[in-house]
Amino acid sequence: MMVPGVSLLLALVDHVLVDDVTPPDSCLSVFTQCSLDPNCTTRFHTLKQCATSNAAGSLQPAAGNDCMAAAFALQSHQLFTCKCKRGMKKEKNCLQIFWTIHQSHVPGYNEFDTSPYEYSVSAPLWDVDFGRLASLVSEGTKVQPPASVNHCLDAAQACNVHENCKQFRTDYAKNCLKPTSRFGCNRHKCHKSLRRFFDHVPEEYKYPFLFCPCEDSGCAERRRQTIVPACSFEEPEKQNCLKLQDMCKEDTICRSRLVDFQTNCQPSKKSTSSCFRQNYNACLQSYTGLIGTILTPNYMSNSSSNVSIWCTCDHSGNQREDCENLLSLFTSNNCLGNSINWYSSTVFRTSDNEYPAVTSIQQLSFNFPDEDGPNSNTSPLVKLDSNMDCDHVGKPKASPGKSMSEEITDCNASSGTTIQSLSPATTRVLSSFYIFIVIVENAI
Repeated sequence: MMVPGVSLLLALVDHVLVDDVTPPDSCLSVFTQCSLDPNCTTRFHTLKQCATSNAAGSLQPAAGNDCMAAAFALQSHQLFTCKCKRGMKKEKNCLQIFWTIHQSHVPGYNEFDTSPYEYSVSAPLWDVDFGRLASLVSEGTKVQPPASVNHCLDAAQACNVHENCKQFRTDYAKNCLKPTSRFGCNRHKCHKSLRRFFDHVPEEYKYPFLFCPCEDSGCAERRRQTIVPACSFEEPEKQNCLKLQDMCKEDTICRSRLVDFQTNCQPSKKSTSSCFRQNYNACLQSYTGLIGTILTPNYMSNSSSNVSIWCTCDHSGNQREDCENLLSLFTSNNCLGNSINWYSSTVFRTSDNEYPAVTSIQQLSFNFPDEDGPNSNTSPLVKLDSNMDCDHVGKPKASPGKSMSEEITDCNASSGTTIQSLSPATTRVLSSFYIFIVIVENAI
């Protein structure tokens, strides 16, 4: 039996591992530092007044010079490089600080040059078959090859064994499916619940819902229905895309997520990945970030994997080209298409005739993808053998010939818990500490 002291130490290590991943300073914390500096505070409030006057169309030339002076003075401050995080507490306040600093009326500034959101380094793509994982819940340890594979159904079943995923999915299903009046659902509540799901559920559980590959219309329809399009996506009539964009820009969160999408999913003919920023996962994060806004994208039918926003370019007048450019970011964007295909081919690469029985010695491989696509030469950073690398409480333990690398992973395959981006020094210390604790435990 493990003594209480050892149990406490193991719990402490888990706490350190979770809290060690510190994101860059958000605009909220940087602004707190700015408020302690009178010069910084004065310049920030000057820019805030400039933003208000510019929005009202009353910015005078003399005042414009003061705006530029304040903006250039703050370029050397952390406020100029601060970011926000999707779904963070007080996200709207954080974004308002960002847009106060990054104003489009400042000469030479283009709001599409940078995203207001930090890029969240993703967990490694799990080499886990969602069909087998879901089947384990209902069929025990022996899994037979299914007659046909519905990866979207498998993703839904896998979500049900992950508490976080199940909770947020139930929440948005309730708000998006339940009619609140004779006029239908409450779209505002539906959108808010969808944003919470895609902002807080781990990628290895939320991505399979949207990017599961389908070979038949039944699977594709389930994929299309993921976000309850009757409430969150479709309307009786399609509005003009530019009108929707104008409405989006009036909302701080929608505007920010649109800029984030335009930044990270910007296509490029000169890039082998078709993405200007050469980062498929950043594009997927930005795409899912738009779900739950006025510009929510979705699959258009159950006969293809084409996505779009619910709008048209009819009646665009002399702005038709601008409208089509916006719409094409979804309908004919090779960067977005390649990002979705990259994920599907990386995660769902087990063919139907390669369905081995799941046993107690199944290995789970974890790989970091390179930024342009899967690398066939990448070897697993960590391989956990479920009956040799995990102890009776589900903690990783050292095995002969294996080392704990920079990726520390929960042994519970259904939990989806992954801790990442630890510094090498911290990893070595914590790894050695884990080995020491396990040796002490085994000795006891």
